[in-house]
Amino acid sequence: MIYAGHYGRLDLAADELEQLIQQPNQPARLVVHWLNLLADLQIRCGSDYQTVAHTLQRIIDRDPNLAAAEVARNRLALLKLELKSKEKSQSVALGSYEQNIGLKQRSTHQF
Repeated sequence: MIYAGHYGRLDLAADELEQLIQQPNQPARLVVHWLNLLADLQIRCGSDYQTVAHTLQRIIDRDPNLAAAEVARNRLALLKLELKSKEKSQSVALGSYEQNIGLKQRSTHQF
C-alpha cells in the first residue's frame, strides 16, 4: 500500500502482492483478498481495462464455484463503469454573469 499510495509505484506494490499470492498453502480467502487489493490499486493508479480484468479473472479461474468468483464476475461486469468513475472530469470554465439578474434594487430615498 505504501509503494502504490505514497511513492506512486504500482509495479513495486504488484510485485509484493504477487509474492504473497504465489506462496504455497495460502488460504483461498487471503489470495482472493490480495487479488482484489491488486485490482483496487490498479484502478487507483490508472491501469487499463485489460490489466484489471485479467486480475479479476484470476479470482474466477482459481475456483469458479466460490462466492468470491461470483463477486469477481459482478465486478468484472461493472468494471468499465468503475474505471470511468475514477477518471478525472474535465473542468469547464463558465462565463461570468451579472450577479443580480433581474433583481436590481431601486433607490427610493429622497433627500
